[in-house]
Amino acid sequence: MYTKGDFHIHSTESDGDLKPGEVVLLAKERRVDIIALTDHNTISGNKQAIKVGKIHGVKVIPGIELSTRFKGQKVHILGYFTDDKYESTEFKLILNNLRARRFKACQIYFKGKLSFKSEAGKIITSAGIEFLHHYNAKVVLAHPTLLNKNIFKEIINLNFDGIEAKYYRNKENETEYFMSIAKKKNIIYTAGSDFHSLNKLDMKHGTLGQIYLESDEISDFIKILNLNGN
Repeated sequence: MYTKGDFHIHSTESDGDLKPGEVVLLAKERRVDIIALTDHNTISGNKQAIKVGKIHGVKVIPGIELSTRFKGQKVHILGYFTDDKYESTEFKLILNNLRARRFKACQIYFKGKLSFKSEAGKIITSAGIEFLHHYNAKVVLAHPTLLNKNIFKEIINLNFDGIEAKYYRNKENETEYFMSIAKKKNIIYTAGSDFHSLNKLDMKHGTLGQIYLESDEISDFIKILNLNGN
């Protein structure tokens, strides 16, 4: 059984300061036994993190943080992959197209079966959720505390599997509020430090393991990932 989990972490593959393997070693040092690597719009660090995690006894869930837009607002969504479909050439191709803003190319590739509607150079949130679901990811709304309250009330009605209820920058009583929303909607909640750097001057993000899920909460999370505690 896992005892401490941080599910929102960045590495040098996006805008973090530590390499994926170094992130895992830091987790080990801080007795965080299950993590997710969620670099911005890339899955390139997952392979190394998983490999190092196996050596050092840290479970690594492959993940991503996808940049989307909702009514002009920046919305980040976290995808947690339940199998290796995300490692396919197809997924990487589509991801590259999204980064390069080639939305029409994505649309043509899928012959209209998936929507790649965009706004301000990013895929819209509902399309981002649909895209990640297509590759067997569970999708969680990242740091809801950073969203406008009215936008949050609308966006939480999209097809999310969960919400990041525990977050470094939550204001007073927000953690309980977001957890209650998850319960009401019968979705899971997660915890993430949004770790980027060991620099103590980085006030925008938490430090690894500072925000976490405990045993019972982790069990609920890994249940929807079909990991069976492994």
